[in-house]
Amino acid sequence: MSDDEGMKEEKGEQPKRMDLGTLQTMLSAEKANALAGLNASSLASERADAMAYYLGDMEKDMPSQPGRSKTVSTDVADVVEGLMPQLMDIFAGSDEVVRFEAIGPEDEEAAQQETDYVNHVFMQQNSGFMILYSFIKDALLQKTGVVKVWWDEREQETRETYYDMSEEQFALLAQDVANSNGAMEIVAHTMRTPDGSVSVEMTKEPERQDEAPADGEAIY
Repeated sequence: MSDDEGMKEEKGEQPKRMDLGTLQTMLSAEKANALAGLNASSLASERADAMAYYLGDMEKDMPSQPGRSKTVSTDVADVVEGLMPQLMDIFAGSDEVVRFEAIGPEDEEAAQQETDYVNHVFMQQNSGFMILYSFIKDALLQKTGVVKVWWDEREQETRETYYDMSEEQFALLAQDVANSNGAMEIVAHTMRTPDGSVSVEMTKEPERQDEAPADGEAIY
């Protein structure tokens, strides 16, 4: 077969026809995206109205007349604030926000340790109560409550100063610094006379620990 004949055959090739299943999937995805845009616009408007009602603003439903006072209603705020204590009591009314149940007798100790640890992380290392409070209140007002969850480890250097140390105390501290594999460092020291006391300024890198998040965010 000549090169010309090969070129003619290549030019005559038809594009592969898309199967029906792939076409339906693509169309469904496009439809979902379009509906999501419409829903997002409607939801944004509803959230704005809900916040206005919560603040007592009735301008949309009962516009004020020029020179007249505005209508104020706290019904929405009263309902939301009335529900919050009941809902918070459900989720944070006990010492255990989360509890792990043992599958068998051999798992009871591990389940209790997991329960204690998760509750400590959520309520102590994080502002667990305020996270739940903000999450639930956002859900009531904005129809969606969101909590950002991540794991973060950071090293933070601390600086410590010791005054009027004896030579023996300074020697022990210097030994600890030498055995710290670089985690501790003496950055300055002065020796006073006539008693020979020593003042030391040093830096220390603690072991990695979980970084506490800002309110409304949680770390696990």
